[in-house]
Amino acid sequence: MAFATAGDTCGLVSDRPVQGRLWQRLSCRTWGHHVDNASFRSAASRSRRCRCGAEYLAEDGTTTRVRHTLSCFLGHHTYERLTNRHEQHEYVCIRCGHPLLFHRDADPYGGRPLFAKKVRYLCGLLGHRVRRVASRNGFSEYACSCGHTFLKPDTGLAHVRHPLACVARGHYVRFVERRAGFAEYVCATCGHPFCFADPDERRLKTTV
Repeated sequence: MAFATAGDTCGLVSDRPVQGRLWQRLSCRTWGHHVDNASFRSAASRSRRCRCGAEYLAEDGTTTRVRHTLSCFLGHHTYERLTNRHEQHEYVCIRCGHPLLFHRDADPYGGRPLFAKKVRYLCGLLGHRVRRVASRNGFSEYACSCGHTFLKPDTGLAHVRHPLACVARGHYVRFVERRAGFAEYVCATCGHPFCFADPDERRLKTTV
């Protein structure tokens, strides 16, 4: 069932859908935009649009503020294999786009097509003990034993903490590269990467 909005008609209009849209806009302005890989994958276009109506996650170097996905943080992430690279197994959360990286010889989830994993809260509190994985796209990539990764301009890091600004406000992310059917973004403040799904190619072909 479709509801009319003030922009759809000049007649008498229920203000409930308009009020809902205003609340979505207010929510995004307060907490950041909502992201969902399931929605991205089922989209009919590569142009991304938040549920508040705003176009976002451009690939022109501009930043987008994205919120924390509390169901993943408080519950668990659900990961699927993204790709193999730099002798690492890379996974991505099917909801929030959080990546996970393990060396191929030390991967506790190798062979699983889909698995749940809770956040290691101790790392979030005390910081991540990291190892350098690769140099790419002008960054040094680091990974913790918990699987969390960071893209940093610095070399020689051994410990990375989550800044309070990102904990409180969410992440301001900008585009890095596209690989394996996903677009990678990185937080301009803390280096936290995210991988957001491209639309399913079969869906794109049926809508062209």
